[in-house]
Amino acid sequence: LAQGSSRLPPAQLAMVASRVLGVVGNWDAHREDSASAAAAELGSQLAAVAGGGSGGELLRRGWAVLDGALGRLAKDFAAEAEGLEAKRLLTRHSFEFAGEDGCRHAYEHEGRSFADLDCERIRAEVRVAAPVLAAFAERHAYTFARRLATALPELALATEPGSVQVKLQLTRGVHGCAPCHYDTSDSAASRQVTLLIYLNKGWSADFGGELELIPFLEGAKNLEPSFDRAVLFLSDRVLHRSLPPRGLGLEHPRWLLTVWIDGLAVDRAAPGGQWGPLLQRLLAPALYAEEYDQALRESLPPGDAQKALLAAQASEARSLEEDEELAEMIGDLRDILAERALVRLASCCSPSPCDPVNDVSSVVVAATAAFREDRTRFVGRRSAQSRSRSRSRTAATGQRNDENVLARKKKKKK
Repeated sequence: LAQGSSRLPPAQLAMVASRVLGVVGNWDAHREDSASAAAAELGSQLAAVAGGGSGGELLRRGWAVLDGALGRLAKDFAAEAEGLEAKRLLTRHSFEFAGEDGCRHAYEHEGRSFADLDCERIRAEVRVAAPVLAAFAERHAYTFARRLATALPELALATEPGSVQVKLQLTRGVHGCAPCHYDTSDSAASRQVTLLIYLNKGWSADFGGELELIPFLEGAKNLEPSFDRAVLFLSDRVLHRSLPPRGLGLEHPRWLLTVWIDGLAVDRAAPGGQWGPLLQRLLAPALYAEEYDQALRESLPPGDAQKALLAAQASEARSLEEDEELAEMIGDLRDILAERALVRLASCCSPSPCDPVNDVSSVVVAATAAFREDRTRFVGRRSAQSRSRSRSRTAATGQRNDENVLARKKKKKK
């Protein structure tokens, strides 16, 4: 238009400009309608996968998976994500830690960066560079939340402005992963549901970087971060981490669009459940101490930050172990974890009827029996009589008010 302005009459130039702007406007409207429809469809599909009532996957086991979640919209999201990185509009993940000198120190993670997308925190330049992502966070994520809230009334999901948070995250490199954590925390006490949508194109199974879900007292579940895969889980009761990439995955970007939805049923125990979410989060650092330690070492390079966080993590686990009642409870829960691990191993190693020679399962079953006969060999410290009393107290404590347990811990720390 600029080059032709000297050759076109003003009236004709205005007509051409009007038509061009009309085409652009129609395309933007088309993309807006597509995003809205995709969000509504995503909510319906995830609601169908998660299922309502006591038999639903999300309520029964705490998580659900949907592949092909966004369809063509996922490519638009991925293109805008790559554009944000190219324009250097992503912010590095950072935190403060207490050093050995007693001072606070800041740390920036080279392998993790992000962009806040919800309307309360999005930067103006990010909104301009990623309009489709911004529109999804501002409007269409709420469409998804309303569909999910209708399908799962048990969760009492909130859908008013400010109840949905959206963030785009990028990880890359040997330490491009996240440590063990729950999404519900003191700083995000109302988070009920987490939705993860992977936008890393060309991801291969041998790249690593899996999402590891660790439901309480259950075996870990690793999920490949394949393109346009959505993972939905309960924020207040599913411990999770991301595994480090490997091989060619070390240089491949791993994009993740995260949606958090607040709810009024946070920390409400599931029907028939013995262990409330608050109690799960309290005990997890000690019960899964090895997993916490390994994940933290993999997500941070050796140095002062890693050392400080490992020390704080060990101190938290140690404070739980020093509480007599909690220590006995943790010991019993470790028993349960070990028993269930052996049962899973037995089921995985069961031979076919036509292969009696390779009878691995009989060995596992024998090991399970030996474990049950001599439990002190695995747990130590406690006599059979003490364990019996402990199991009674454990059951009673698991059913009592979780807030009392947490209040005692906070009081002791203070």
